[in-house]
Amino acid sequence: MKTALSLLFILVTLAACEKAPIAQQRAEHLAQAQGDITVAVAWPLKSAKATLVKGAQLAADEINGNGGILGGRKIKLLLKDDAGSLNTGRQVAQEIANDIDVAAVIGHLNTYIAAPASLIYERAGLVMITPGASGQKITEQGGQLVFRSLAGNRDQGRQIGDYAAAQGYKRIAIYYIKNDYGIDLANYFEQRARELGITVVDRRSYDMGGDDHGTTLGNWASFLKIDAIFLVGSLPEGGQILREIRGAGLNMPVFGGAGLDSPDLIKLGGPSVEGTVVFSLFNLNDPRPAVLAFDQRYQAKYGLLPDATAAQGYDTLKLLAHAMVAAHSTVPAKVAGALREVKGWSGVTGEHTFDDKGDLVAKPLAKVVVTGGKFVYFPTTPLVSYRP
Repeated sequence: MKTALSLLFILVTLAACEKAPIAQQRAEHLAQAQGDITVAVAWPLKSAKATLVKGAQLAADEINGNGGILGGRKIKLLLKDDAGSLNTGRQVAQEIANDIDVAAVIGHLNTYIAAPASLIYERAGLVMITPGASGQKITEQGGQLVFRSLAGNRDQGRQIGDYAAAQGYKRIAIYYIKNDYGIDLANYFEQRARELGITVVDRRSYDMGGDDHGTTLGNWASFLKIDAIFLVGSLPEGGQILREIRGAGLNMPVFGGAGLDSPDLIKLGGPSVEGTVVFSLFNLNDPRPAVLAFDQRYQAKYGLLPDATAAQGYDTLKLLAHAMVAAHSTVPAKVAGALREVKGWSGVTGEHTFDDKGDLVAKPLAKVVVTGGKFVYFPTTPLVSYRP
């Protein structure tokens, strides 16, 4: 009898000593925490879109300079480089997930990283907001702590399709990068194009980092009647593709997705980029006072004007801070609940309203055209669906 009781005591003791799940540990720890609020930023920190960190840091400086949040607590950024690599991204996500001081994550740029990383964060009880990955599956995996601070590919495809129809294009070719982002956006654009009576005369993919574009572009020039080309790509290869498009004698209009939205496109593409229309997450020339003030503060701090990625970093951290204040807490489940209640929160990139899946509702894209070697922004317009 004593042996049985002793064994029972040991089992009960061992069970009591087992650690609680990491999500529970985080929630309990953050509920009691009093010091700095740690927000991780997981991003390709050496890429053309590394300006996200500058925007997020400017937001942190402003929040902290105004006394912090939740009774004077300051926001501290924890930077992690996912290097645009799936393996590195997973490793970085796990490192962040294991740190119970982290209250939320801003990341990742690429859908093929953000989708699996979001599952790691969800299991670890962490709020994640991606300001760069537009693939629909990120917010359709059932996560309760996953959000996106840009329009998803379904919405982007619809808006870009409406633009193509409004331009009068009837025959369009799609050239897209063969990854989750490119396939997803090409599919949604083609779906919308067909609804509007536009013929997609051909669609071809290319490998990320690859340089074999000549055959496809040469065939298009020789055999197809095309009104415009929709280029779904990223940098740096986007600039080279535009060079090859013009080099193949394809002189029709080209319009590109937000993956090309960086001044680096002009540096990489040179004169071949002239006239290209790119969809953007931010309008630098938006006349709203908040945007003008952001432009000035960013330029004063960094010596250059902000791009769309910097604006996304700025807005996303400000939005997180807003949700923490509304929740009166940094506990992730409470912050996620506050984010789902956000209706019409105004940032420099536009208004933010979340649906139940964590996607933004009706946030219009901006448009820029390369003119005279510079980005020239289209006037701001309300979001409307095209009716042929």
